[in-house]
Amino acid sequence: MDFATNIKNNEQIRESLIGLKLQVQKEASIQNDTELKDKLIHLLNDEDPKVRKNSAVLLGHYPGTVDILLEAYKHEKTDYVKDAYLKGMSMQDCRLYFRDLQMIQSHLMNLEDTTPKHVQAQLKILNPLILKNQIHKKKIIKLKHTPVDVILTSLPYYQFVLFADVLHLRYKPVSQGVLVRTDSIYDLLPIRTYKDMLIPLQGASGLDMSLETIMNGFERCNIEDIFDRLYDDHSVFYFRVVDAMREKKPQLIKKISEKLFELYPQKLLNATENYDIEIVIKEVQRGKVNAYLRLIHLNNPRFQYRREVSATSMQSYVAATMVQLAKPYMIEDAKVLDPFVGTGTLLIERCFAKSAHFVMGIDVYGQGIESARKNAKLAGQNIYFVHKDSLRFVNNEMFDEIITDMPTFAQMKDQEQLQNLYDRFFERIRRLVKPGGYVFLYTSEISLVRKNLRLQEGYLSLEEHYEVPRGKNMFYFFIIKVK
Repeated sequence: MDFATNIKNNEQIRESLIGLKLQVQKEASIQNDTELKDKLIHLLNDEDPKVRKNSAVLLGHYPGTVDILLEAYKHEKTDYVKDAYLKGMSMQDCRLYFRDLQMIQSHLMNLEDTTPKHVQAQLKILNPLILKNQIHKKKIIKLKHTPVDVILTSLPYYQFVLFADVLHLRYKPVSQGVLVRTDSIYDLLPIRTYKDMLIPLQGASGLDMSLETIMNGFERCNIEDIFDRLYDDHSVFYFRVVDAMREKKPQLIKKISEKLFELYPQKLLNATENYDIEIVIKEVQRGKVNAYLRLIHLNNPRFQYRREVSATSMQSYVAATMVQLAKPYMIEDAKVLDPFVGTGTLLIERCFAKSAHFVMGIDVYGQGIESARKNAKLAGQNIYFVHKDSLRFVNNEMFDEIITDMPTFAQMKDQEQLQNLYDRFFERIRRLVKPGGYVFLYTSEISLVRKNLRLQEGYLSLEEHYEVPRGKNMFYFFIIKVK
């Protein structure tokens, strides 16, 4: 069916507009059909609201029609049609009409009742449209502010690794990590062993996983108080809601986003990009959730070096945590080797923890070595990288330490080859590490490590080992001394 011809001939207008709208989404542009454009402009005055609605969306495909759509919006009397004009405008450059869009947004936000669907539908289009057409001024946290509680999340069961960095603050371990009270969030940024920084919302914890219960929690929570403590800027906050459930709940998250605007219409606006905060809904136990704030605009320099990664790269905070476990055994100004360096994360974190005289990373994969070089340069660490099979590497001098993230079956997919690699690596340790030195080894292959520790017990002794839950898998960190 030729929908455009039908429209121009006044035939089956409603059906043809809907059909053309779907066709345009999938296929060719209609921009060159000026006769159709004129007809669509005329249909903005049609008596049928659905005709006006679909015509407005189609006009969005014609550049230079923002003024027409804006004028039609202002004269539109049917509320549920209005978002179509905004949708049409959103397809075009609206910078010249920025003030008009702001006035519409302000009017909608200051309505006595912001709950109707048509208000929500308009703001859903307006908020990102306004953000796209302005330079969004990022909100800045006060250097010193009224104290707030912050959770530094950690690896499960490894909250204690964070304790040394927060001894000067009021703190306590919690299930997520460590809860601290601080009047300067910036002072927490350099700590390397936390994964995430979350601000708990009082009154919005231990909630049943239902919209009504969660929104009751938001009604009594302290989100506005936190904004007042952290910021001098009292303008509107753009936000998005993050689904941190064990099983994703997209419909629930969508409803929460809508209800949050209804609850705080002068304070919170939903956006898909350039937002100031994330509101995290996290399932902390089966069927129970907590709500947190995440401050997106904080510039955290900890791991900015980590530009080059692979699917198997260790996360930086995990590497930093392992390094802290090994730190009491590390030697000042040591010679350090990573024979399976990958993209270099673990070795770079080792260099941040304690000074080293000479540091070398080896890997058989050339792409990994190139990535590691780039990361080390960004981290400001002087590491010597070698593209070579570490089991054939010939060293002139012995090392004080080996620190490495060992290959696993998930990476190699060949059990015999993997076993051979571990056997040969453990045999070579005596030629690589001085007596009295250490091997710090991270892997999921506990049976292969235990087997080789038994075979090499004459010159290797296990000092400590840690279980490290990683999602559904269990990894292990071994601290091994060379006799």
